Amino acid sequence: MPLQRNPVICAAELDGEVCLFHPERGEYLNLNSSGSAIWNLLDTPLEREELITRLLERYAVEESDCRRDTETFLTQALEREMLLEEAARP
Repeated sequence: MPLQRNPVICAAELDGEVCLFHPERGEYLNLNSSGSAIWNLLDTPLEREELITRLLERYAVEESDCRRDTETFLTQALEREMLLEEAARP
């Protein structure tokens, strides 16, 4: 299922890192450089595997570390409704 940014989220970049605000929940989420990279890559919806592939192309990191850290970030962002994961529509 493709991952995408929640369209209600307000985002601003500060010193190279992204700060997110969910107006309906009143929650902020300050992203580190890795989280900011993921957010920026999701300017268009991507499948998890495509996201990980793009991160591996961009950063010198072990695939297992990239997968673990990306999944941790995605879990938190999905729980906070900063990101959405939806089935493709027919």
